Amino acid sequence: MTAPGTGDDKDDHLLVLSGAYNVRDLGGYRTRTGDLTQRHRLLRADSPHRLTSGDLDLLLETGLRTVIDLRAPHELAGAPNPLGAVSSLDYLHLPLFDALAPANVHEGATGPDPLPHFYARTLSTRAEALREVMLAITEAPPGAVMFHCTAGKDRTGLIAALLLGNADVREADIVADYASTERHIAPLVAEFLERARAAGGTDIEAYGRALRSRPETMQRVLADIARTYGSVPDYLAGIGLDSTQLARLAARLVVAASRPG
Repeated sequence: MTAPGTGDDKDDHLLVLSGAYNVRDLGGYRTRTGDLTQRHRLLRADSPHRLTSGDLDLLLETGLRTVIDLRAPHELAGAPNPLGAVSSLDYLHLPLFDALAPANVHEGATGPDPLPHFYARTLSTRAEALREVMLAITEAPPGAVMFHCTAGKDRTGLIAALLLGNADVREADIVADYASTERHIAPLVAEFLERARAAGGTDIEAYGRALRSRPETMQRVLADIARTYGSVPDYLAGIGLDSTQLARLAARLVVAASRPG
């Protein structure tokens, strides 16, 4: 298996670490009004359980202050989070699901891609958990906030899309941010599939489809949000964030561009 942090990836949002594949900065994107999201504010990530001491030093140099672990309790038990033991960090375990297995992703889905339905179901049924995560980011102390799940794809990808959408980042960039996960976690996907084959009892072809992160998947999700809720801010308002909290959430990420005046 290819080691994390290797290769010639050109994604300038990626933090190249030895013990993780998919730690990325949500800074550097333009909003529809020309503002810029700031680096070292919000980081999205895969599981940090294999981070080295050098990786930790690099993360702390970015100003990391808060870590939000979105994994279910059984995932945390199987791969404990070393960041929870770092005294300078606020560590929050805010699971988006009480338990999660491949079968959960396919539940109720029709067609070859189960993910749009899974994401839509997450938005509608996990509103309280999503609200808790968003408020934790809003209320976090100054410094970078890193949120992560296992692969940094589904739970992390949905949170990232909501944060970027609330900050009015261009849809094409939200889609590109989501889709770039597929190339970053290719070695992880190979590892997951290998484990599933060894364990038996899993539809490997279906599991492989659920491990993708295609642009068209996020395009469908954003279209569903617009059709069902009106916009990302409308969705977040509907789950309980007031206008002040929405503004503070956006302000964690956006720096106003200088404009001729």
